Amino acid sequence: MRARALVTGPDEGAIGNLLRSSRAGSLTRGWRPIAFVGSGGTAEVWRVVAADGSEAALKMLKPEWRHHSAAATLLRREYEVLWQVAGANVVRVYELVEQDAVPALVMEYLPHGDLVPLLGAPPQHWLPAFRSVVGALLGVHRCGFGHGDVKARNVLFAADGSARLVDFTTAERLESPAAISTAAYSLPASLKAGARDGDCFALAVLLYELVTGRLPYGRDGPTDLGALPAVAVSDPRAAPLLAGATAALRAGGRVQGVSYFVDVIESVGPVFG
Repeated sequence: MRARALVTGPDEGAIGNLLRSSRAGSLTRGWRPIAFVGSGGTAEVWRVVAADGSEAALKMLKPEWRHHSAAATLLRREYEVLWQVAGANVVRVYELVEQDAVPALVMEYLPHGDLVPLLGAPPQHWLPAFRSVVGALLGVHRCGFGHGDVKARNVLFAADGSARLVDFTTAERLESPAAISTAAYSLPASLKAGARDGDCFALAVLLYELVTGRLPYGRDGPTDLGALPAVAVSDPRAAPLLAGATAALRAGGRVQGVSYFVDVIESVGPVFG
């Protein structure tokens, strides 16, 4: 999503009020809003800058959600989850700030967009990012959590070009049922899958989409896991990646965990580096 400059005083004032107190009750670094980055269902993200020039991303509830206790609870929980799963290729969280019981997250600023423009591109352009997502998800699962919304828009690029897995709003313990967050990447609720299988299925959808440039089951997601269209890859060297994604999709994500995708990536390692 393209950023738009912050030009109105009321927005800046509202954000400033929200940033006055930290989780510990002390003053924050005086983050100043610079630009609106984007928004989702209940939250919006702003680029902010501290007095020393440090940049960060501020995730805060949209105005219409700021006094909904359930939305505030989800944002606080995301903060706690991010601290527990902190690791390579997971977006870093710096602090939780609150004003009048309205929370906001101060996180690593990732300026170079998401994975969407690389869908369907030659694998050498996106394989390092996909490898990073796999590594991030391995670490998240080792910590006992499922991400719950793996998709191209939730993979963002840092200033150095490295990829980060973001948006842990729907993260749950691995023993929980799979989240149904984005239909195109979700298993049918009738399968009663767990969070681990849900993440693996979403990862397979992402890999299929990266290779082919199209969603395997369309925007509405699958009703029949076997009903995959015949697709030819433009680069025959990418065939093992498509085969690996297809097998995981037809298995409903029930593979040997995220490590399955490590093996799929290694199957083309000598070819794409």
